[in-house]
Amino acid sequence: MLRNTTFGLLTVLLAAATSQAAIIPTATLIKNPPGTPFGAPDAALGSPYVAYQLSLVATAGELVGGVDVAITGGKLHQRWSGDSDFDGNADPTPIGAPSDGRGDSHLTPPAGSPFGSGPTETNSKTGSPLVSNPGTTEYGFGDDSGAWGILVPTATTNLAYIVFNKDDAPNINIIVKSADPLGTNYPTLFAADFGSPFGVPEPATLTIVGLALVGGLGLRRRNA
Repeated sequence: MLRNTTFGLLTVLLAAATSQAAIIPTATLIKNPPGTPFGAPDAALGSPYVAYQLSLVATAGELVGGVDVAITGGKLHQRWSGDSDFDGNADPTPIGAPSDGRGDSHLTPPAGSPFGSGPTETNSKTGSPLVSNPGTTEYGFGDDSGAWGILVPTATTNLAYIVFNKDDAPNINIIVKSADPLGTNYPTLFAADFGSPFGVPEPATLTIVGLALVGGLGLRRRNA
């Protein structure tokens, strides 16, 4: 009876481990000074600050037609610049290019993507090791969020380029919801699903547990 229960649990775990396998969340290290320093105008941002590109990668022909991204915890390094509305404050920069190598965190939607909410960005304007110039360039820490449609889906869906003190990685909250072009939802993803430096991805964890159960099941059979 125990063997049957174990095998049943193993089946459930392995099924869960593969349910997200076709849409893989990835965190790609882009900058890690001093070996790979940040680009201007943020070149003085040194260790322990790092930059990662967060993306989704389809491995079985799936397409992502829209995403809803929220990265919170107040730990993302931000650079606001310019003052297009002449209000005396530097302007938010919630959108930018993927993997751009600078010290500013931002969402990375394809050009022309329609937004259903946001893009939204916060900036404490304090605490950064870089020097601010109030009303022109203001450094600090905050969050990024937004939901957008993807007009031309591709195998890789870029989500956000994030810069942070690597010691703060456990305090960064990530929630990513996505759907195919017909509106069918994929599983919601969280920080740990993106792996290092945020944690162990849930699918990997389930696979390890499943393998452990396989080993335990084999041991019971040999001892039976």
